[in-house]
Amino acid sequence: MNRLFLWTFAAMAMVAAADAGAADKADPPQPSSRTTRQVQGWTVLVDDRLLAAPNEALGTKALRVLEAKLSDIRAVVAEDRLARLQGVRIVLDLTCGKLGCMQYHPSADWLKKHGYSADLAKCVHIPEAKDLVSVRNVNEQPWVVLHELSHAYHDQVLDFDEPRILRAWQRFKASGHGDKALLYNGKRVRHYALTDQKEFFAEMTEAYFGMNDFFPFNRAELLTAEPEIHELMQTIWGPVPGARPRTRPQPKSTTRPR
Repeated sequence: MNRLFLWTFAAMAMVAAADAGAADKADPPQPSSRTTRQVQGWTVLVDDRLLAAPNEALGTKALRVLEAKLSDIRAVVAEDRLARLQGVRIVLDLTCGKLGCMQYHPSADWLKKHGYSADLAKCVHIPEAKDLVSVRNVNEQPWVVLHELSHAYHDQVLDFDEPRILRAWQRFKASGHGDKALLYNGKRVRHYALTDQKEFFAEMTEAYFGMNDFFPFNRAELLTAEPEIHELMQTIWGPVPGARPRTRPQPKSTTRPR
């Protein structure tokens, strides 16, 4: 067989393989339309691909999981703060380009620059429904929806430059407590709250109301390990409804009953 033919054939095969690989790496599609649902007092925009075959079962499961997590938030957040959280729209998609993890979008400019709709600005976005229903959002980050909603509260109600949060974050960094924090799986890692004041507020909010994946994991540990941060959370969010007030233990009586 002619060598030139072989080389030409091989080159064509390589080009075809490269084109196929590029197609495989194409970004997942973005939604073309969404349907509005009301879930536990929140407006949720649902990707229409999740409401029809072949993704209807995933959509149903994702909405049930989201409803359960929003129900938990309703149970623990004071009514006036809850009303502000419920003013934040939630977007639930099958896929949305390169976006993967749940996130809050503070900037319309960032969205437009990266090829996404500016309508996602100021929303909590769940770009992949399959991530919401994954096991990690049960045993690692069960309060991740509140984490993202707290970003919205920080931005829209408090301001990302809220000085009390900035000071608390800076003190936490200086303390070294987050340098080798205990993770949910027993490992020692850098606390995600050290990233910036935004993640600090969201992480400590998770611990204050529910359970975080980094120590302090819950409200009791936040109170005992970081009392100043606990006090700040209580000032910003208010007392947790139904939580027992902290009382000093009473001394045991030494008098014998008659």
